[in-house]
Amino acid sequence: MNKAVGIADTAGVTGAILASLCCAGAPMILSVLAALGLSFLRNDRILLPFIGLSLAVALWGFWQGRRFHNAYGPLLLALAASATLIAGVVFIHGFPARVLIGVGAIGLVVATVWNVGLRLTSTT
Repeated sequence: MNKAVGIADTAGVTGAILASLCCAGAPMILSVLAALGLSFLRNDRILLPFIGLSLAVALWGFWQGRRFHNAYGPLLLALAASATLIAGVVFIHGFPARVLIGVGAIGLVVATVWNVGLRLTSTT
């Protein structure tokens, strides 16, 4: 498995989670953006495509991982978590959106750890 495939799920998940937390208005993320003079990035026209691209990269990494270790679990969890994250960012607003974003983010992190673990045990 080449190195790009090996980090695609982790990098994609990280990007999607950071962008979705920015959409949710997480104070820490917004403070860092403001301190760096990057507040203009908190714009749906920038964040929504970035979330979509990040999730596409992550899901591609999960798909490649499935091809490597033959386990569908991480991919299916990542698909469900991605749908939950997108629902929280795009379709639902207020407190329920924050809950969905949190659940989706946790699901993506769990899927990433699971996928990486399966990749590591498949190579030994």
